[in-house]
Amino acid sequence: MTPSHTGITRSSVHVDHALITPESHVPLHLPAWQGVETVVLISAEMGAGFSQYLVTCGAGAQMTPLRPGEEYFLFVLEGTVAVGAGERDWHLGGEEFAYLASDGDWQLSAAEGSRLLIFARTYAALAGVEAPHTLRGSLAEVAKEPFLGDEGALLQVLLPDDIAFDWGINVFEFVPGGTLPQVESHFMEHGLYLLEGQGVYRLSDSWYPVQQGDAIWMGPYVLQWFAATGKSNSRYIYYKEMQRAPLG
Repeated sequence: MTPSHTGITRSSVHVDHALITPESHVPLHLPAWQGVETVVLISAEMGAGFSQYLVTCGAGAQMTPLRPGEEYFLFVLEGTVAVGAGERDWHLGGEEFAYLASDGDWQLSAAEGSRLLIFARTYAALAGVEAPHTLRGSLAEVAKEPFLGDEGALLQVLLPDDIAFDWGINVFEFVPGGTLPQVESHFMEHGLYLLEGQGVYRLSDSWYPVQQGDAIWMGPYVLQWFAATGKSNSRYIYYKEMQRAPLG
């Protein structure tokens, strides 16, 4: 959808969910992220317990942690980035990713025109459990597993299934006509970004047409379900809380 002066947008924000579409993006500049334009897709101001950012890098882009105690997951959408974390020195390209631990010991630089999707939250420590260390990976190297045996819904799990991690980041891929197996409702939040394709997402009692570049927030217990449409596969990356009991 092209921005216009008609007041029309597909974006829709509610107390328990939101759809944020590209025509309503408002870029801004954050103090610790120099030379980049940032669109805050999801944040605490919305009611979420995490943040989700879409970052476009300009010349001389440099990034460091925004707040003490936060952990980050960055996914390269386009271009290349360089990450320094302690003794680690990585270069990441398209659909490569990094988990950046909550110790805050990292710096990032990027080529002009690079685009990143970033999830962030304050790490929830467990007594007697060492916090996870920074790691990197590539989507091409992560196995696609049929979800609950369904070959039309393939799941890629990007972070280790380890109690030290308090969140999960996954990629779902659906064939045209593929769906989630049930309408879900749970205490875990989700933050989602459509990487490819299109479909229909049920959020609460509303159904939204969604497509590449759309972002979704799903609050606790919101009803949720997805069906892929179109003539090619649809993929989205999403965040969820893991390995921790409900706060209430």
